[in-house]
Amino acid sequence: MFISAISADIIVRCLSRYKYSILSGMIIIVALIASVCIFGELNPVIAAVGGLLFSIPIQFFWQSYMSPVLKIRGEPEIRRFHLGNEIRGEWEYKANRIIVENTGRSAAKNCKGYIVVKNSKERICWTVPKERPNATINAKDKEKLDFCAFYVSGPHGSPTVVGGGTQPPRIIAPTEEGWPTDPFKCRPLDGIEECEVLITADNADPVNRKVRFNIRKREIGINAK
Repeated sequence: MFISAISADIIVRCLSRYKYSILSGMIIIVALIASVCIFGELNPVIAAVGGLLFSIPIQFFWQSYMSPVLKIRGEPEIRRFHLGNEIRGEWEYKANRIIVENTGRSAAKNCKGYIVVKNSKERICWTVPKERPNATINAKDKEKLDFCAFYVSGPHGSPTVVGGGTQPPRIIAPTEEGWPTDPFKCRPLDGIEECEVLITADNADPVNRKVRFNIRKREIGINAK
């Protein structure tokens, strides 16, 4: 059953990505059969040209079979962390990380993560500093994307900034280079109920999921495809 599902996935990807090449291969096969029916034998020149052209969709199928396949897990990884410094104090946030898997047979290169809000698309960072701004996700492996973080408390548990002032944004997102130490310099996401996470790579099809913000739980919900 598992093998059948994998085979079906490969066939679907081949049909969607190389449909014109597959169609041309089918036309070549029909032309070869017609040549035999009309002339009573297979012309060597036609056979050589047909064999060469027919090898093209075969190569495309093999490339699709060996290509990386990116998938987004439906559950985020949660961890708490702090932004700030010893002088101004620290703000505690609850980070929500999105796990991106490569279920294919080769590495996905130059993977980029985006947060998409309506017509705006902004880069966000991977959790491993050496994988910023672009990550390589090996076959049968995964990487984590710092998607957003929810405000928990201010310095020493206070909900306000040291010396008074306003509370920093309740929901923030990092840049492609990481989290700024000052939460006021992070990308604010307050007031946004739904957005989209988008993952692209040089050699894999892009994947995306709808994401909803749950303020009460300080967590995101990732919609199933």
